Amino acid sequence: MKDKLWACVEVLGVYVVMRLLGLALSATGLMDAEVRLLGWSYTGGLIQMGVPLIVIWLTRRRWADYGVTLAGWQNNLDIGIKAYLVRIIPYVLGIGGTMLLKLDYRMFPGGLLVALTEIAGIAVLLWVLRCQSEEKALRSVRSNVIALVGLLLLPILVGLAMRRLTLIVVSTVVWQFVFSGFGEEIFLRGYVQSRLNQAFGRPWLLLGVQCGPGLVIASLLFGLLHAFNTYNPAAGQYTLAWGWALFAVFGGLFFGLIREKTGSLLGCGIAHGLPDAVREALAKVMGWAL
Repeated sequence: MKDKLWACVEVLGVYVVMRLLGLALSATGLMDAEVRLLGWSYTGGLIQMGVPLIVIWLTRRRWADYGVTLAGWQNNLDIGIKAYLVRIIPYVLGIGGTMLLKLDYRMFPGGLLVALTEIAGIAVLLWVLRCQSEEKALRSVRSNVIALVGLLLLPILVGLAMRRLTLIVVSTVVWQFVFSGFGEEIFLRGYVQSRLNQAFGRPWLLLGVQCGPGLVIASLLFGLLHAFNTYNPAAGQYTLAWGWALFAVFGGLFFGLIREKTGSLLGCGIAHGLPDAVREALAKVMGWAL
């Protein structure tokens, strides 16, 4: 019981330190300046990645225990690309459905619709993980690398072709893939989920995926973080996006299951960062509102 309590206190402490650092730097105006120039705050991304990595380093824990490993990278790359394709379900049917129905996905009705498509995506993902073949993954390395690089370059090439390429478009690809995708995975699926797994264990078996309370808690925290995406007292915004939080919980379960199955952050980092990088950068090129 003591180990479980200490793990929860440690995770909460790391989160509080991250938030305080973010608020302190935000007060200096640095993050606002980054957003104006680059479209995103790289300092905020570095805080999210750096604090948990520093904690792991200071406590001299094994990096691999927190998913920071390239072991089996060919198989994990293959899973990441396949999971990217599965993410089409919530993006097209979920987010796209809210647009057609003129619902705000940040509010509860729209968020519920997206959450249902996230659940469908989880079902498909579990089937993909169950059918995964490491032998086939090894044969697909070249095509998977080409697909990954090609998709990341797609918004940039489209921007060049349309003469709409800007620094913010390039920055969006980099920030969404590295700092949002892998950054959030390092904190939530890498540090939080792994640390809680050490304390609570992984007593559950879900269609071949061994997991435990860490998966659920990390996913709930993922949802809570998204609720605050619309909360900015400095700008006079005090609304919490509970609809966004709802479907983000299921998105967290999606990424967390990949982390549990592979033991690495590579697959879930690709599945998280790649669709956001492509979608948001293309939206900026085309002038679409998301």
